[in-house]
Amino acid sequence: MQKAACDIDIVKHIQGCETCKIKAAQYTLLVEGIKHQEKPSFDFNVADLVVAQLPKPRYKDSADKLFFYFIIFLCVFFLSIIFYFLGNNLLNLFRGITPIVIALTITTAICLFVILCIDMYKKYQAQMKTLNFY
Repeated sequence: MQKAACDIDIVKHIQGCETCKIKAAQYTLLVEGIKHQEKPSFDFNVADLVVAQLPKPRYKDSADKLFFYFIIFLCVFFLSIIFYFLGNNLLNLFRGITPIVIALTITTAICLFVILCIDMYKKYQAQMKTLNFY
């Protein structure tokens, strides 16, 4: 054992106590036996064996992107039609609305946007929490 790393009182106790002396000798023998054991090694490549057993990823053509692009196209299309037909009269359309209605509309839109962002963030946090447990 490492007498230099031990407290002097412990070394004196081990030298005077037969039970502790026997246990220290057994411990020393155990540590020496572990040091002389050969390192375990495989005669095959474990990584290749594990990778071969993993399921092959299947390419799945998702319609999510197509749907997203379709929605963007519809929005741009309808905005283009509105500006085409109401181009000159669009400004006159908003002049007739009282400022309080415009302020309430903008406030409502901002509140909805903030609420939706908070909800999306909470869902993201819940998904991350689920991923961290597995």
